[in-house]
Amino acid sequence: MWKKHRRAIVNALYGKVFRTKARPKGGDMNLTSDELDIAQSATLTDFAMCLNHYRMSTPGLYVCTHVPVQISKDARVVPGVVAQVNSGAFKQCDPGDYVYFSGPPNFVFDVFRDDQRDSYKRRRDLFEESGVIEYVAWFNSSKLPIWNRLEDGAYREIREDRAGLIKSAALPGLWIPVKSLAERDWWSVLGKISQGITRRGHRDFMATIWKK
Repeated sequence: MWKKHRRAIVNALYGKVFRTKARPKGGDMNLTSDELDIAQSATLTDFAMCLNHYRMSTPGLYVCTHVPVQISKDARVVPGVVAQVNSGAFKQCDPGDYVYFSGPPNFVFDVFRDDQRDSYKRRRDLFEESGVIEYVAWFNSSKLPIWNRLEDGAYREIREDRAGLIKSAALPGLWIPVKSLAERDWWSVLGKISQGITRRGHRDFMATIWKK
């Protein structure tokens, strides 16, 4: 009896979601992406936690994992983590009916194995062409971020400054201490993000989100 009632409850709560027919028009309809190994999944989860820490102080921002993105008319991808500005001057990606994003997110983070270099290059080229402002790739073997920033229509790899930080241009106030990231010292990473969001760059960024 309980199983019957449980099935009815699940159908009532989630049936419309499971039966939805909302799909992007045009482009690749494939929703699959490469499976992650444990090391990749752990890294993705930890970085997503840090990015979400930034989001908690940045109303108007979406941070999502493994969400479909119709990046262009003919291309669809499922990145590891995306951050999307949902209001104001820097919005360039739309959630539509909350099934998938349309357009280039402001920030993307992916994790790769060493044998996925070709996959990284294809994604990098696609994100560069479509206008993703920052694309960060992580290979667990190197334990250092490849931080691509869009400048004059092309990606440039960004290195840490003298203080050992990479300060995001796509998400002002997102300060990442590279050494702490490599050592998986998440408390230090969170601490620098907490510091970054108190600076004027983040306040100015928030002003563009709040301004309608």
